[in-house]
Amino acid sequence: MSSNKMTQEDIQVIFNESYTTILCSHNKDGTIHAAPIWYNFRDGAFYFVSIKKSKRVENIKRNSDVSLSFLMQGTKTGEEGDTPSKYALVYGKADLGFEPKEGYDKYVRWVWGKYHREPFYNPKYDPETQVTLRVVPKKIIHFYP
Repeated sequence: MSSNKMTQEDIQVIFNESYTTILCSHNKDGTIHAAPIWYNFRDGAFYFVSIKKSKRVENIKRNSDVSLSFLMQGTKTGEEGDTPSKYALVYGKADLGFEPKEGYDKYVRWVWGKYHREPFYNPKYDPETQVTLRVVPKKIIHFYP
């Protein structure tokens, strides 16, 4: 499998260009809660805005160990120039409720900015219903499936 490991360039591509990840947290009964979530990536960490009353937040308060799953589908036409699919699994620690260095409203615009390109998109952080979330990787497994 080591020959299938992604290049550092492709690792950056999957983390910077994917639109969603599957964030997996631990339910109280030991099962896994896996749900898609929008994110952004910088300086080796993943950043999110989550709903305070979500199952993921409830789980992370109890156990901050999480996993993130990424899949970027390639092309398989058999023609020259096909792009390979890319897969990465990130094991990390979640940090809930940190204070963003750029301020909360700019942070929300940055996290969600890659999903909304309109010039007037201007979300506001709502501390009553939202919480900041950062995942710092402990281990990354990556390969071309």
